[in-house]
Amino acid sequence: MLQRYRFVFTPRWLLLTLAGVVVMVVCALLSQWQWGRAVERAAANEVIETSTESAPIDDTLPAAEGLDPDRRWTLVEATGVYDADQEIVLRAQTNDSLNGFEIVTPLVLEDGTAVLVDRGFVPSENTGAVPDYPAPPTGEVTVTGRVYEYEEASGGVTEVDGHLESRRLSIDMLGSYFDYEFRSAWIADIEPAEGLTELETPSFKDWQNYSYAVQWALFAALVPFGWITLVRRERKDLDEAAAEDSGTAAPEAEAADSR
Repeated sequence: MLQRYRFVFTPRWLLLTLAGVVVMVVCALLSQWQWGRAVERAAANEVIETSTESAPIDDTLPAAEGLDPDRRWTLVEATGVYDADQEIVLRAQTNDSLNGFEIVTPLVLEDGTAVLVDRGFVPSENTGAVPDYPAPPTGEVTVTGRVYEYEEASGGVTEVDGHLESRRLSIDMLGSYFDYEFRSAWIADIEPAEGLTELETPSFKDWQNYSYAVQWALFAALVPFGWITLVRRERKDLDEAAAEDSGTAAPEAEAADSR
């Protein structure tokens, strides 16, 4: 029996087998990655759904410390004074299917550090200019907001009409424009002032990643079946070629005639 399949040890078949193994491993790794993403997204959705009480910012985003991944999407409460002279406008944003701008203002805390507060969204008026929006309140305020990670740097920062404009809320891009230290994440006000709209609550499609994970796993499982099919087809072709050369029927054809 093994003699009939010695052709699988030829260079062509060894390369084909190696390619199949590589494809199978890649599909398995992609499946594992998608499953991990699904688990992360499901966990994030659970945090968002269950975060109903806010914690002090010093407990959630301590000064001079990095962001604890478990604190993402939770609610925090911060008390300080808005620095209205250092406002940031985020261009080309989308909120509840509307295009527009997000207004971000540093909130300077009692210890001199600050947290960037996304005060809300204002729809575009299709003029290219930033519409009028309410100024931040003066004096000491207390803000309740959801914790977001800083975004990756992309594009640039410009100064327009006394404020900064950017497409990304990236501390790597914006940090040099300020004289104070920022906390390790920014927050989005869940009760914005009149004239501004709250950012839509994040919701991650974890089911989509689970689906992709299953698909990649199926692709990985199909590789051995495909290999076996090709081996059997090759054996059949070799038998038919040998039968033509010898003038006799191939083994499978003889079996069919006897039936």
